[in-house]
Parts: sequence; C-alpha cells; structure tokens
Amino acid sequence: MKLPIVNKKKAIIWDMDGVISDTQRLHALVESELLARYGINLTPEEITAKYAGRRTADFFVELLKEKGAKGYNVDELMKEKWERATALLDELKAIPGVIKLIKEANSYNVPQAVASASGKKYVDAVLTKLGVINYFKAIITGDQVSKGKPDPEIFLKAASAMSVKPNDCVVVEDGRSGMTGAKKAGMLCVGLVYDKEDYPADILVNSLTNLNLKDFINC
Repeated sequence: MKLPIVNKKKAIIWDMDGVISDTQRLHALVESELLARYGINLTPEEITAKYAGRRTADFFVELLKEKGAKGYNVDELMKEKWERATALLDELKAIPGVIKLIKEANSYNVPQAVASASGKKYVDAVLTKLGVINYFKAIITGDQVSKGKPDPEIFLKAASAMSVKPNDCVVVEDGRSGMTGAKKAGMLCVGLVYDKEDYPADILVNSLTNLNLKDFINC
C-alpha cells in the first residue's frame, strides 16, 4: 500500500476498539439492545458509524435526553453494558494485521500507547487476552480523562506519558470522533475505514495488513 509522503513520526497511539480488537462490534451490539429499551432504535452498524470512539455514557445521555426518555439510570446502564461486553470477550479477535504492526514497532523501539474510550479494567482485559499489553508504554482510558473524544485530552495524555511531543505522534483510529480528537491534538492520523465516506484523517486505509510502518514512522 503506497501512502502519501508525510513527515515521519516517533511514536504511535492506537485506538483499541475496532483498531486493535474487534470489540467495537461487541460494544455496538450491546449498546443497540440497551437503547432499544427506551425507543431508540439504532442498529449496531449505525452506532459504530456515528459513535465509535466516544465514551458510551456520553452518547447515551445525549440520545436519552433527545428522546425524552424517562426512568433510566445511566450508572446502572453502564454497569450492565460493561458486564455484558466483558462476558462476550471469549468471542474477541484481533483486527487483521495489527498484532504484527505492534510487534514490529516494538522491535524498532518505537514508543506505543493505547488511547481508548473504554474503561481501564476492560482495556487491560482485552489487551491481556490478545497478548499485547506489555508492548505499550502507556494505556490511557476513558475513565482517566475529564473529556472524551473528540476532545484531544486522551491523546495529549498518551503523548505526555510516552514523553513525546504531540506533533511527533501518529494516531491509528477507526472512529470519526477519535480522528477529530487526534487532529485537534496536532497529530498525524491514520483512519481505518471500510467505506468511501469523507473522514477527518490524514491517511485512510481499509486494512492494516499491508500497512508499512516505515511510511510514517522513523524506524
């Protein structure tokens, strides 16, 4: 895959759900079922397209208020969401090509971080199950920031934890909100997408299998 010529970066920040693991699919399935209780009928595909990368509680509150839903408890909904999503981890798979890239970056001593909207306990469980948790210098999660994506806070914290300047980072994201946050942070953004819509990323790819780190990383 030939990418546009870019100023090469020193570190990589990975989104997790939909980039490292196929857990975005699992999240969206559970979220769709929970929202349907309150008359909000969105398919898992629609949730992924619009809300991938955002903290679940943030967009749930937004949608529930918009619908005028009554009798809901966001904390209880989030507890159930994470319990059900965790129970589905036996179905977990890595996104094709990503494990090879993570290990390759590690072999070149490229600092790597995860910036995920999911909670710390869940992120650690996923990365452990995939056998890659020890490859990351930093793991920043949705419960460790005051503002979720598309705010750049999570990416800036990841860069700081790696002792790398924001403009020396490349972010790999699959969600619009994450891509927007990465750009707000002043970072190069590679978007993993599967359609031809317009996305706020510098580079768009439909697979990680043929991605060459040396196209955008100094290694």
